[in-house]
Amino acid sequence: MSKLITVAHIQYDFEAVLENDNENDDQFYINVDKNMNEIEEHKIIVLANKRGIDAGKGNAFKKIDTHLYKARLDEQDFLFNTIKRDCSKMLKSANYTAVDTIRTQMRRFILGTTEGDIKVLDSNFNLEREISQAHVGEITKLNFFPSGEALISGSQDMRLKIWAVRDGSNPRTLTGHKATITDIAIIDRGRNVLSASLDGTIRLWECGTAATIHTFNRKENPYDGVNSIALFAGAEKQSLGVPTLKKNDLEFGTFGKYVIAGHVSGVITIHDVFSKEQTMQLPSKFISPCNSLAIDVNNVNYVYAGYENGMLAQWDLRSPERPVDEFLISEGIPINNIHFAAGALFVSSGHDTSIKLDIISDPKSERPVIGFETPTFLVSNDDEVRQFCFLLDNESKGEMVEVGKYNFCALYNLNDP
Repeated sequence: MSKLITVAHIQYDFEAVLENDNENDDQFYINVDKNMNEIEEHKIIVLANKRGIDAGKGNAFKKIDTHLYKARLDEQDFLFNTIKRDCSKMLKSANYTAVDTIRTQMRRFILGTTEGDIKVLDSNFNLEREISQAHVGEITKLNFFPSGEALISGSQDMRLKIWAVRDGSNPRTLTGHKATITDIAIIDRGRNVLSASLDGTIRLWECGTAATIHTFNRKENPYDGVNSIALFAGAEKQSLGVPTLKKNDLEFGTFGKYVIAGHVSGVITIHDVFSKEQTMQLPSKFISPCNSLAIDVNNVNYVYAGYENGMLAQWDLRSPERPVDEFLISEGIPINNIHFAAGALFVSSGHDTSIKLDIISDPKSERPVIGFETPTFLVSNDDEVRQFCFLLDNESKGEMVEVGKYNFCALYNLNDP
């Protein structure tokens, strides 16, 4: 049976209400989605002259860390993580669709837009370079190459393009897909990349020649569009097949690599990048498109999948017949994107919900489980989050950048509750 993740939304400017030193009581709200048709509003009263907070009988609300607040409402706990930095204030208005970051000599960010533009930003989110009309359609995915000197972009215009960060030149354009490019994965140092498309293919490219080395399809339906891919190195316990073919001279670092793909049908497939074989297929359990995939590279037996109908599933590749756990976030509301980082799963749902779900080690099941009972909501002004980007910080659990519609670009500090 599916477990329900209860969604809560807090008034976007509630921190300003808390900080007001008023002589009269003030208030803000928290709305809890009881079901598709019922929302329960909780009014949180901020008492005058800093006399405390009244969240209602049996309820409580308090600040527990910088940018982190906890509410207990009707015997359920919710955490709210507020924005550390509103990066959109540094940027010209746009709808952001893609984001990536890298740190070599310095931190950089890249953003893609619905208009096909690419923005290269420094560590303070100041614009270093803008590549206007890099694509004639929306940019769906951006990745830095490991060197930090180049990036690759994919778009609705069915093209992949490689760009020099320093001068914005475009030395290579990779053509061959017949529909929107949905995802990109870079292999090792970047001589080879993988791209996924709604045309049903995953292409393995050699970047120096812009040649397609191999085209992967789902065996049972080669036209089943691919919404998301993730690249990983095979674990010893997985029965994913043994590579037997000699690699192409244009391949670098493909041995032992697997690509997992979420399809429009809801099916999930796994392909051995080296042998070119489809090694596994996970069924369409929810009869709904698999929109996004995430995997913990330190525990690749487990795959997390988000679906168009609002379902979130955890799969164990050693037992691929059915999910080991499944959750409903908001029935009928699509999961846009999921991202694994810092021991947690980040989920964007619908037009206004962004959730951090901690992954917990469960001694009973001897597997990582999704901690759904106390979700952390990343607070925004009802902005639809399109993608996440994690920044490692040695002094904390790190930071997360979210981008989305209506010029939304925000940095969150990942506090522990």
